[in-house]
Amino acid sequence: MTNKKNILFILGTRPEIIKLFVLYRELKNSKEFNPILFNSAQQTISEDILSFLDLKFDMSAEEIQNRSADLELFVAHLMQDLNRQFVKGESGLRINEVHGVVVQGDTASAYAGAVWGFLNQVPVFHVEAGLRTYDQLNPFPEEFFRESIGRVSALNFCPTNISYGNLLREGINENKCYIVGNTINDAIVTLLNEKKIIEYPEKDYILSTLHRRENWDKVKDYSSILNKLLKTNKTTRKIVHLLHPNPAIRKSFSEGLEDGTHELFEIKDPVNDYFAMLGMVRNAHTVISDSGGLQEETLFFNIPCGIMRKVTERPEVLDKNAKLLNFDYEEVANFIDYAEYFKSNVNDEYDYTFGKGDTSKKIFELLKKFYNK
Repeated sequence: MTNKKNILFILGTRPEIIKLFVLYRELKNSKEFNPILFNSAQQTISEDILSFLDLKFDMSAEEIQNRSADLELFVAHLMQDLNRQFVKGESGLRINEVHGVVVQGDTASAYAGAVWGFLNQVPVFHVEAGLRTYDQLNPFPEEFFRESIGRVSALNFCPTNISYGNLLREGINENKCYIVGNTINDAIVTLLNEKKIIEYPEKDYILSTLHRRENWDKVKDYSSILNKLLKTNKTTRKIVHLLHPNPAIRKSFSEGLEDGTHELFEIKDPVNDYFAMLGMVRNAHTVISDSGGLQEETLFFNIPCGIMRKVTERPEVLDKNAKLLNFDYEEVANFIDYAEYFKSNVNDEYDYTFGKGDTSKKIFELLKKFYNK
């Protein structure tokens, strides 16, 4: 183990686990690296998802209350916890024995981990780098987080030419930026090959979610729009909405349905099992959501996606399966027509815009080059 480079993976949300497990496996099976899984405890992670992927956290930060609502507290706490474990050495590993930090995307965990690594002069590697909307309030606070991570990273692993170009325009050295694809395709391809996607019993429904902070004041309008699509016979497909557990969101969603819910409008709790959720996405006819992850997953499965946001950091999807939508009935209704057209004219089972499932291998080779391995 002494000749291997210790690479700290800092993650604490389900999307980070999904998007990093293939890269973790790649490093785990190598002779050059010793990957260490650090749980930031940003979310409560089910042991089911870890065991399903044959993962186990090596160490974890202390959980604190209000970690989702109070981001300042969480970021400060996580950086202090990382200091406790590695600067003070309570983990058994000193800071000079941490040779690199891997962070993914734009979460508070990624931001705190990247800044902590930079302040301790440990190389930071940003997976899914360069995504931008150039509007720091949409999405908030993720746009600021990923801008900041890109500036402190030793290597930025970009999904596409667009994300790569964003970083160069911001003045980041091209020697720190590489186009590798998106690790979400690694995950989906791997899960398909390992037959770990759980089949949903229905098909050809409209799948709906809404959860982003910037949309919390629009939840009432959104539920009313979905209900109206059915009541006006704009669609005869079942709408399955996964209702966020936040009490304020649930209250607003119910207020939009005061005139009664159509019989084809099914409201369910969120599907916390990612493998079951991916099965729901694959079997859907159409998806309407403000989720960034769903934009990627629907593109892979060639499912039309209505994005309930002003802007998207994944503009590639707008040339493919997706459209940006305002919270307006006519606009959403027109998208329903587009979705029918799209499904009848696109025959490919999968779309490889974000890569063919080899992104983690590319990152592994770049890490070896970085360390002259």
